[in-house]
Amino acid sequence: MNYEIAKNLYEVPYPYRIDGALNFIKSSYDDFRLRKAISFAIDYKNKLQLFQLLSGTIGIKDIDYINKKANIGYWIGKQYQGKGIATECIKLVVNYAFDVLKVEEISAYVFPDNNLPIRVLEKNRFVKTGR
Repeated sequence: MNYEIAKNLYEVPYPYRIDGALNFIKSSYDDFRLRKAISFAIDYKNKLQLFQLLSGTIGIKDIDYINKKANIGYWIGKQYQGKGIATECIKLVVNYAFDVLKVEEISAYVFPDNNLPIRVLEKNRFVKTGR
């Protein structure tokens, strides 16, 4: 997590310290237990690496089972951007939300000048509905 990533995430502090990471893990566990959210780690391994590296996170949050709605949020580390990772992860998570959680509507919030995530969401058939 660096400033270039954190500045586009309204829920992530910068600098991102170990206590922030521990709070994220705890709140992710609590939200999962309460069926409010699901967080996934994004691992990446290229042909030259011996092991996978954490390259980002993606999650389904604000799950509303009554109205069948949810939000997704994600971040990808700078060195992993442009490899199609976010596009593929969004596809997988959206399919999971529709097929397993049975939601019918998924939203994502992006700062209006953050063009890369907007393009990635559009590749996954998200439609801009407001600003």
